[in-house]
Amino acid sequence: MAATGRQIQLTQANFPFYMYRDFPMHPGYLDLITTWDGQYYDAIATEGYATSAGLDPQGRSPAWAFPPGFPVAARALMGVTHWSFPLASTVLNVVLAGVAMVVLYDLVRRSAERFVAVAVVATTSFFVSAPLLQTSYSESAALLLLVLVLRAISDRHWGRAAVWVTALMFTRIITPPLAAVAVGCLVWRWRAGGSVSRGEAVRAALFAGVAVFGGFAWPLVVGRLQPDNPGALRASAAVNQSVSWLVQAYANAGVVALLLVTLGAGILLLAPWTSIGRAMGPELVIWSCTYCAMLLQVTPIQPGMLRYLLLAPGLLLPVLGPVRHQMRGRWVALGLLVVGLALAQWWFVDSLVRVGTTTQRFGP
Repeated sequence: MAATGRQIQLTQANFPFYMYRDFPMHPGYLDLITTWDGQYYDAIATEGYATSAGLDPQGRSPAWAFPPGFPVAARALMGVTHWSFPLASTVLNVVLAGVAMVVLYDLVRRSAERFVAVAVVATTSFFVSAPLLQTSYSESAALLLLVLVLRAISDRHWGRAAVWVTALMFTRIITPPLAAVAVGCLVWRWRAGGSVSRGEAVRAALFAGVAVFGGFAWPLVVGRLQPDNPGALRASAAVNQSVSWLVQAYANAGVVALLLVTLGAGILLLAPWTSIGRAMGPELVIWSCTYCAMLLQVTPIQPGMLRYLLLAPGLLLPVLGPVRHQMRGRWVALGLLVVGLALAQWWFVDSLVRVGTTTQRFGP
């Protein structure tokens, strides 16, 4: 990353956010990729949740806010290779992200032509926050598990889908919208003239119950092991808090902000239902819509929203809708979109991932 050379030295003494491992005088790539939440994942993978680092005055660790799926996988790789956490995490995440793109292509290709499948993979790979797929974050693991769940639903293998969603709930707390995907896909098939047996409806309902429970699973574990831990409160934010964007926008900036946020929210929710968006297939269409709806309800307006939207593959696909049927022009348009996204990625890394001053308040 070009921003590596402008990453400043960060230590527990000069940076107000949590630092598990102080950076050297001249930080390199492996330091840059462990900024912000990466420091918590480093602590968990290296010492476990019982680490004494970062304890609050009551002796409680905020690290419990982060589910164990990704750091446990990184720790396993560290044990086999004897690599440091930064090296193990970036190698692991690049591999997981690569596999996720292969599965994503296969999922879209089932219902759409090659151009749409390539476009979904390309716009996801070059999404503004996609550089996080190589950093010490859980995005790569979550994306792979997500597309595996969606493919299992497409295959109507509800038992397999339940296995993948169980792994996902202990990686990122994003599983509740998958309940809507299960029900919606059955309705989608029925409306298209397909058949839905009673047994399959029962299996889908059981899967939906597991998906909803996934929103509470890790917070319940933390609450049991660490009562009143601040990490439990943060971990449960996705299922029991409401910070509606509309309310926040109006309270902070009035009617103009309310109108702008309403427009943006409408684009997010309607984009999957455009003609080219529906070509992705019911699994991705329903997931993108319901997942974005959840984000709009439980996530405050902040730069981190760009990171969360990375898990909504194909969100930018409608941009290519007008040229979808132009055999040559659509590939040119996709190339131009990828170039524009690559420039946006540079801004994202330089402005949010990289820490250029110890007073910087926002990360990815």
